[in-house]
Amino acid sequence: MRHARTIRLVAAGFTLCRVLPLLADSGDRTICIGAASGNPGARATVPLTLDNGDGVAAFQLDVGFDTGLLSLAGVRLGPDAPASAGWTLDSQLLAPGLVRVLAYTFPPSGLTVGLKTLAFVDFDVRSAVPLSGIPFPLANCVVGDAGGTGIPCAACLQSGVDGAAPRFAMSLVDDSFAFRPSRLMVEQGDWVLWKHAGTSRLHTTTSGVNCSADGLWRGELQPGGQFGRLFVEPPGRALPYFSEPDCLIGMTGEVDVTGDILLTVADVSGAALLSWTGGSGSYRVARSDVPGFVGPSSTSFAPAGGDSGSSFTDSAPVGAGHAHFYLIVNKF
Repeated sequence: MRHARTIRLVAAGFTLCRVLPLLADSGDRTICIGAASGNPGARATVPLTLDNGDGVAAFQLDVGFDTGLLSLAGVRLGPDAPASAGWTLDSQLLAPGLVRVLAYTFPPSGLTVGLKTLAFVDFDVRSAVPLSGIPFPLANCVVGDAGGTGIPCAACLQSGVDGAAPRFAMSLVDDSFAFRPSRLMVEQGDWVLWKHAGTSRLHTTTSGVNCSADGLWRGELQPGGQFGRLFVEPPGRALPYFSEPDCLIGMTGEVDVTGDILLTVADVSGAALLSWTGGSGSYRVARSDVPGFVGPSSTSFAPAGGDSGSSFTDSAPVGAGHAHFYLIVNKF
């Protein structure tokens, strides 16, 4: 059994809460949404993208958002679904913090193959402090072709939505020839999420050594796309990977799987004293007032004594009816 690494601080004491890894839905097509960032009062625009537009003539998606942080300003067509090509877009606020986005072509006509930016959703930042990387829960994904036949559809895997954000190790690629970072350290049961932040070059994340795939995983990374994998291999495994087009020039990496980080807590004069064992031996402490570890209250700290420390004392007050959540994660 996986040991809990999340602690909820309540007025009466400490309660252990377990954050379970959630699997993303599977499907033939995947719709993703960007994350919102911006200063108070600013406009934050996030794109809705489809990993492969081949034959798609209509789509529908519900987008959730935190009304305490953002207010909906509008929804508009993206460059790959223009009105000039027969696309029409509609949106409806279903409830506070939930907007439905619907777009279709008339006469019906499918998109071409490849990653497509379908729409942009505009928000105004209501938060009194700057926002960074705020995710949006997605639901009710519907995609259809020009004949009205449904195409299997799934929402993109998102840190902070499909699991606590610190449980996602992130590696970025762009139009150069490197994974950043290339070596990632995760606990058994954590995610690795590779994202393409470039504009032109195709990469893959392919498991294997010496540029030879071993079949454990393979994900294509188109510009603007992503690939995520849950690592359930036993602790101590070192799993090499590479980009197929660029392996021979050194675009390689490694995922190291560690054992559980076992966390205990004590209440010392009203402060939370955290101590732990296990993992890689190098750590970060994450704290938030929401279990997804997103939003302006989410922050991270070095342990007492530096990255190799195994304790941390937090004296930040917790208001009545509120909570602090903690995660200890491997640093890499």
